Amino acid sequence: MTARPGLALRRASVALPALLALWGLAAVAHCGRAASNASAAAASVRDAAADALDPEAGEPMDSREAEQWARAQGGDEDERIRLVALVGCTGLRERASDQALRRTAIQAMAHCPDFSELPWLVDVGTAARDDEALDALDAVVDEAARVRRATDPEDADDLHAGCGALLSLARTPAAPRPRRVRAVRALRMLADRGCVRLADVPHDVDAP
Repeated sequence: MTARPGLALRRASVALPALLALWGLAAVAHCGRAASNASAAAASVRDAAADALDPEAGEPMDSREAEQWARAQGGDEDERIRLVALVGCTGLRERASDQALRRTAIQAMAHCPDFSELPWLVDVGTAARDDEALDALDAVVDEAARVRRATDPEDADDLHAGCGALLSLARTPAAPRPRRVRAVRALRMLADRGCVRLADVPHDVDAP
């Protein structure tokens, strides 16, 4: 039997709103999954930090900080800059006691506005395994190249301590060459701050 035109139109008018509702639900579900993934990443960071918390790791992490760590771990320099602004350089060092956050913390220290963590970075650059050590020394080089401002007395103490440790690394023939190269490069840029004499920086390592 052939359906009457009026009946077909009535059926279509009933079905269309239902289809639109289904499409709307699908769109909401897609957006919800994206938001859920971002929240899950932040929750994962927060849970990992809580599990690894030790006396040097600072205060428990709130949701805002966890979300920023999750974004910074994606490798975006702008997100690392925002992380420094949020937690500070001391906060980065404290969170670096958590192995899951350590490499991101070290890389973010390239954006520290002072030299407060320079001795710690050089210590990592001297004693840690290669990937962490090179990240730390790269952060030192970036900081030395970028920061051009007067230092307060406390910052000056950290600067001199860091330069002394860098000079020791640069003068150690047995140290891995990539580490010595970075130490020499940083020292040459830091010499104008008075923490090391340029004549004392080794010349047996090619560090342009």
